[in-house]
Amino acid sequence: MGNSNETHNPQLLNGFASEDHSGYSQDNLQAWEHMAEQWETFQSHEGADGNDMFNQCLLPVVAELAGLPTEGEPQVKELAQWQPGERVLDLGAGSGILARMFAKQGAHVTGLDFSQAMLEQGRERAKRDKLSGKIEYDYIDLMDYPMMEKYMKDKEPYDIITISTTVKSLPDIEPLAKALPLMLKPEGRIVIVDLHPAFSKPAGHRGMEIFEDPKTGKQQLSTYIKVPQYLNIPPTKSEAVRGQPEPLSQWFFHRPFWSLMDPFFRNGLVLDAMREPAFKGEPVPSQAQNYHNFQQTPMLLAFRLRHAFRK
Repeated sequence: MGNSNETHNPQLLNGFASEDHSGYSQDNLQAWEHMAEQWETFQSHEGADGNDMFNQCLLPVVAELAGLPTEGEPQVKELAQWQPGERVLDLGAGSGILARMFAKQGAHVTGLDFSQAMLEQGRERAKRDKLSGKIEYDYIDLMDYPMMEKYMKDKEPYDIITISTTVKSLPDIEPLAKALPLMLKPEGRIVIVDLHPAFSKPAGHRGMEIFEDPKTGKQQLSTYIKVPQYLNIPPTKSEAVRGQPEPLSQWFFHRPFWSLMDPFFRNGLVLDAMREPAFKGEPVPSQAQNYHNFQQTPMLLAFRLRHAFRK
């Protein structure tokens, strides 16, 4: 464990066969460059900072696993280890929803992304929220290990590293897994959250049935997740915002649990916490496909990594 020189099979580790990732990465970059403003408008609707998925599922679980102060159950309190002034690195920061959450708690945040348009949205929002002095944005390519290594040459490692809804967009996660130990302090923690590998796209598909209750005669809605394929799914197109032009939809890369975790383990990281957040609150019967109607099925997978060998 921890031997980053160990050989690996890209086909197995990524769940699909492809050595040339440049086309996928370029397509995703082009999509985000064109969609950045629309994405930020969608996420800030009616003054919000993130949609329902972010505010009900993603942000709370990241806060918990990172150790931010939370109003939670006793087991949540046991994870708390947040110290104001900690340095946070948000990889795949996009327009900065996570970065702003940490900055408001007193962290010094660096947000890195490969889309200049998304970074500019983050800078503009930080300025509006009077957080410019607490968040620094810069460019990085999470598929380029030498670039990440060079980035860390003159920098101290970080207390917390977050990666949200980004891993599934990477054709190959080996460069990122190799770079993370360089970026993390000996006692630091990494929080990764993304669409659930089993129950969300592209593996999981929402299904619905409407039937009449034989005792009352009233219509009932039954929801389920159908998983026709899991182990090997080719790259799949998906929309970040419903209705975006088809040529600008993003590529997703499915990985079963083992191939998602294995690169991190082989590069000297260990798993010490995991969560599977789902929507809570009232279902929405008028919109059968709404994720609020799938409250027994987690939409996201969140997990925390640390150094296997701490100094």
